[in-house]
Amino acid sequence: MSNKLYVNLKNYIKDNYKILTVFVLIFLFFLIKFPYYVSAPGGLLNTKEKIDISSSFKLKGSFNMAYVSQLDGNIPILFYALLNPNWDIEKEKDVLNDNESILDLDYRNKMLMEESNDTALMVAYDYSNIDYKVENNKVFVTYIDKEAKTNLKIGDQIIKVDDKKINEKKDLFDYISSKKTNDKINFVVLRKKEEKKCFATLIDIAGETKVGILITENVDIKSDVHVELKFDSSESGSSGGMMMALSLYSYLNKKDLTNGLKIAGTGTIDREGNIGEISGIKYKLMGAVKEHSDVLLVPQGTNYVEARNLKKEKGYDIDIVPVETFDDVLKYLNQG
Repeated sequence: MSNKLYVNLKNYIKDNYKILTVFVLIFLFFLIKFPYYVSAPGGLLNTKEKIDISSSFKLKGSFNMAYVSQLDGNIPILFYALLNPNWDIEKEKDVLNDNESILDLDYRNKMLMEESNDTALMVAYDYSNIDYKVENNKVFVTYIDKEAKTNLKIGDQIIKVDDKKINEKKDLFDYISSKKTNDKINFVVLRKKEEKKCFATLIDIAGETKVGILITENVDIKSDVHVELKFDSSESGSSGGMMMALSLYSYLNKKDLTNGLKIAGTGTIDREGNIGEISGIKYKLMGAVKEHSDVLLVPQGTNYVEARNLKKEKGYDIDIVPVETFDDVLKYLNQG
């Protein structure tokens, strides 16, 4: 039986080898990835699709997060990028930080998005005078510098440093600030559900004493007002923080700040409401224009200058508004 099957398969391949060869070449053409990425104009994510809130309030316009499209460098994508002046080819090593894999980058960006969403919700609650509690703080290692002298691993949850319990990022920052370069400190971490002992010898980075790691913090936020944020597995990063805080504030207060306009924006946000700069501003501007946005809110500084210059160069019909703080955002929209 098996011999007959083998003969039939052999004959089939012999009779159809040309068609099979074409299929294999097409498969390789589209799926072989080279060590390059392509950055291209993105689009918009309407924040109402990301927010589940106990309110029937609706906006006349919309709030939207601008994003960058980043594509794997296969043959057709790379070929098209060479012909399109708005698409840029980047080497994989330039996209990744030193000492970081693609999986590490994906993990870090996912954790940054979770932290950003937590921060946005707390800012919205603060500005809305809504009581809430922060529980179950967890601090994770999400990047390790190549110069770091430590056996910590990406994904470790930091429990203690030199027997000092770490409840939030600030605890670790405050403790490290009391130390000197070349001091050795000990960690207790949770790694794959098991406690492990680790160490680090502190290093000098730009004149400051550091461990040489990036950490992110995840929390549970409890309030009588039900809010749930829903994001797809393909979405990541912290640059949507400002727009999430703005949207949540608008829904929590049942206050339409869109003035009937399609408002796009990008920028990180911290607990004090400060707006931070982001990468890929030109792709986000082009995406916002492609989606016919009326306004693009951008961080003051380099991001604004680049966006303003590109608008002038391309003749885009869009208002670009620089903001430094959440108060700036509310002041601008309240004027409308």
